[in-house]
Amino acid sequence: MKIRQLTSLASAVAVVMGLTACGGGGGGSNASAVGTASVGAITGFGSVFVNGVEFETANASIVIDGQPADESDLAVGMVVELRGTDDGRQGTAFSIASNDELEGLVLANNIAAGSTTGTLDIMGQTVNVTLDTVFESDVAGVTAVDQIASGNVVEVHGFSDGNGDIFATHLEVKAADLATYLAGHPDGIEVKGVVKGLDGSAQTFLLGSMKVNYAGASEVPAGLADNLYVEVKSIAGIDINGVLVASKVEVEDDGEAGHQGDENEDFEIQGVISVDFDGSSFVVDGVTVMVTDQTELEQIAAGALLKGTLVDVEGRYYANGDLLAESIDLENEADQEVQGVIESVTATDTNSGTITLVGGTVITVTSNTIMKDSRDVGMTPVKKFNLTFLAAGEYVEVDAFTNGSGDLEAAKVERDDNI
Repeated sequence: MKIRQLTSLASAVAVVMGLTACGGGGGGSNASAVGTASVGAITGFGSVFVNGVEFETANASIVIDGQPADESDLAVGMVVELRGTDDGRQGTAFSIASNDELEGLVLANNIAAGSTTGTLDIMGQTVNVTLDTVFESDVAGVTAVDQIASGNVVEVHGFSDGNGDIFATHLEVKAADLATYLAGHPDGIEVKGVVKGLDGSAQTFLLGSMKVNYAGASEVPAGLADNLYVEVKSIAGIDINGVLVASKVEVEDDGEAGHQGDENEDFEIQGVISVDFDGSSFVVDGVTVMVTDQTELEQIAAGALLKGTLVDVEGRYYANGDLLAESIDLENEADQEVQGVIESVTATDTNSGTITLVGGTVITVTSNTIMKDSRDVGMTPVKKFNLTFLAAGEYVEVDAFTNGSGDLEAAKVERDDNI
């Protein structure tokens, strides 16, 4: 079993797995304990929350960018492939694997001063930064997304259409420039995507809008061709003509973007629609999703299944690789910002309950809420942060939306310094 840009799992956990029906991620209260395979962003720890389910990770194998790792290496916003069992609310992870979408040079920052949303051009890939994006920075002086500068090296986790559009779930500024980055990362920067416009004579092709020159690469696939899904690594960076100079070109996931499921395989995945719904199907994460009269649509109408929409899809694979959708749910994105001092917290479990701010604003927190501790003044942020760590008198910044019940629901909660 293979997921786009996620490391193949050990055969020891390659068990027959079903899918927990779970409108909006994680399943309903009547879900039975079954095998689970899912791809989604980590929203919190306690152990690990993915797609609305809290997974115990004590005995899970963890792999990040192809290398063995610990749970402490995981971060909120990282997109992971998780295998295990769950009852729709809690579960046990057998294995967790994560890869970034790219780690590359910023060419342009299109985010207005003072804003937290917009786009970045990172090596020809359009990276969409939203209120839900988790931001980190290892570079002094870069404390917000609008401060990211051309030449900075940024790592991005998120959902990609494979053709140059990425919706960032986690964005981290790694270094001020390429030379600084290479000092700690000798393999160089990297970007993944589908080959377009291959010119064998010039030894160039496009990934998104970035032209790649592979003439001097030490490794190039023998069958390099248009529509092949690859990863390009570069030590030299971008030349004076704006071309990425490849040091290696490697085939990713057998050269196919998107999850390639086995016949009758059940699966749940978050992803961004890359091809509009045409009355019978649409494309998400490189997979053709078939919609029938039996498909359950939650919070979204068929006519709204349009390019750029973030959805959660559950279904079963046909022999031809298409995914027959059993349910499709809109992934709610924040559209408003709220901040203030906490008056009280009511936690119904590790990551569900309510926060009441001084002044009376009540915010609903669910197992899908991104939870992050961002304090840095005289305090060490809590890595495995969740709702139970919050207390009256603390300051929070909340990105929220109005849910179907009319309540203000948090997409992301950050505990921060009140300065």
